[in-house]
Amino acid sequence: MGQHFQKILVVAGILIGLLSGLAMLVGSLLKESIPNVLAPAERQFAFDYVIVGAGTGGSTLTSLLAKHSNGSVLLIEAGSVFGLLSRIPLLTTFQQKGINDWSFLSVPQIHSSRGLIEQRQCLPRGKGLGGSANLNYMLHFDGHGPDFDAWHQLHNLSEWSWAHMGRFMAAATAKPCDMFEIPRGYSTLTDALEDAQSQFADKPWVFRRSRYNIKNGLRHSVVQQFLQPVLKNANLRLLPEALVKRIQLSSGPTRHASSVLVGLKDGENKEVEFSIEVRRELILCAGSYQTPQLLQASGIGNSSTLAKLGIPVLHNSPLLGRNLHDHFNVPLFVSMGVAGPSLNQRTLLSPMSMLNYLRSGTGPFGNFGVLGHVASHEEQSPFGITFFGAGAIDEAALMSISNFKVAAFRALFPRYYNASQEGFVVISNCLQPKSRGSVGLLNRHMRRNPLIDPNYLSHDDDVACTIAGIRTAVKLVTSSSFAQLRPYIHWPKLQECTNFGPFERDFLEHQPSDQYLECLMRHIGLGSHHPGGSCALGSVVDSQLRLLGVPNIRVVDASVLPRPISGNPNTVISAIAMRAASWILKSELLQEGRRRQ
Repeated sequence: MGQHFQKILVVAGILIGLLSGLAMLVGSLLKESIPNVLAPAERQFAFDYVIVGAGTGGSTLTSLLAKHSNGSVLLIEAGSVFGLLSRIPLLTTFQQKGINDWSFLSVPQIHSSRGLIEQRQCLPRGKGLGGSANLNYMLHFDGHGPDFDAWHQLHNLSEWSWAHMGRFMAAATAKPCDMFEIPRGYSTLTDALEDAQSQFADKPWVFRRSRYNIKNGLRHSVVQQFLQPVLKNANLRLLPEALVKRIQLSSGPTRHASSVLVGLKDGENKEVEFSIEVRRELILCAGSYQTPQLLQASGIGNSSTLAKLGIPVLHNSPLLGRNLHDHFNVPLFVSMGVAGPSLNQRTLLSPMSMLNYLRSGTGPFGNFGVLGHVASHEEQSPFGITFFGAGAIDEAALMSISNFKVAAFRALFPRYYNASQEGFVVISNCLQPKSRGSVGLLNRHMRRNPLIDPNYLSHDDDVACTIAGIRTAVKLVTSSSFAQLRPYIHWPKLQECTNFGPFERDFLEHQPSDQYLECLMRHIGLGSHHPGGSCALGSVVDSQLRLLGVPNIRVVDASVLPRPISGNPNTVISAIAMRAASWILKSELLQEGRRRQ
């Protein structure tokens, strides 16, 4: 019987290999199929709207301008198209550090990341059509109204309350038929979460099953939802595999962006540069790291900082590159004494898993394994908890994309050697962290990575908030609702934390000290890859996302978020892009009206 099962596993492995090879082949062929690419003969052209970056904001905005504007639109993207493997939800992790990932690293962290090599966090960012929306975990979040009301109340942004943004969020959300929601009864873990919702009905906790931007078992990102339908529109051109290296501002009393300098690599890998004129607006959608990098490389930013780097100052924007924020995750591994099913080798190599996916797009290959979320939005400690149904964690893969030291990884996942382990990872974070970092430059060359300092856990309130999340997660896991899973929490035994725990009673009572939990998060906590705030509304851009002092430069990406989103930000960025499009199109109509008078 054992040999027979081994043969099945081998056959399944071969099948997966063949499918992967076929997918890579098809994906490479698709790279030649981008329509409306700007031809060399056209490279002296001027465009009404030049959009930099084809991520969530850029793809959404491009679709609306290509559909409704009377102007010409150029979308510039440093990458090309993602391969077909990016569409398979479960293979998301394997895209990181690949050709479609910028693979940034943070600067060494002072207050966190002590269990990571050089105390540096891996910061993946998507490179290609769709940007990070084609690299992320596809999780959809409906938005939390008080987030936007706080922008209105605390940052004097009257046009950004939930009353203004709610309809844009609804418009940005994919149709239910274009999404996948973890169904009731999906696994024993989802059953436990359903029971816990009833058991803790008196608590101010919000339970929700995961919703994904997945359709028919495949990633359904902004590329499929917004960009693909307009790629052949006559007023749109695309310029893939091109890097915007500099923004040129006009001289005179009123500053405006007149052109951008673009760099392309030729067949001999030599840089070819040319300029593209901006007639109406330059719209930056390069993300929270590269939008401030491009602006600073162009001489737009804090004048004293730029002067120290020897960059001529074209426009002073004192707070540009500041206010960087991100959620910070603390994972805990929980093994189970019953079959999940959770993600492990036995599940993934099961012929039925592969058959179900090929036949109907269902099963473990059809989502990323995040099954549900619990949140508390109380003002003092707004925290989030995520349940990731993975019992066997691949050491080589996760260490590569997380930068863990071996000892820290094995303390966190002590069953790392067991490829058939059942279990889950419960992840706690603070939804409204107060720590703030920055994005800076080593020099002005855009082919060099920016200096990114998330500055995680620099504010003490984030520690207290995260501890509240961890203790709530433990309360859930040790409740009667989870008892049927026979869960066992593996408190990490880190050498650096031994003065604080875990002690024997911690494994029995599951009430370790605050000092131990703080030591834990400062060693094994990981960024959520939700960066925002580096070109914040109210301090760098105005209430209509225009760069203060340079009104024809607009920023439409997560860098404008003045405060974090209380969940996954992807759909929020699409909604912001829709809001920006409404202002741009309205301005266009007003200009046409004046010309006719």
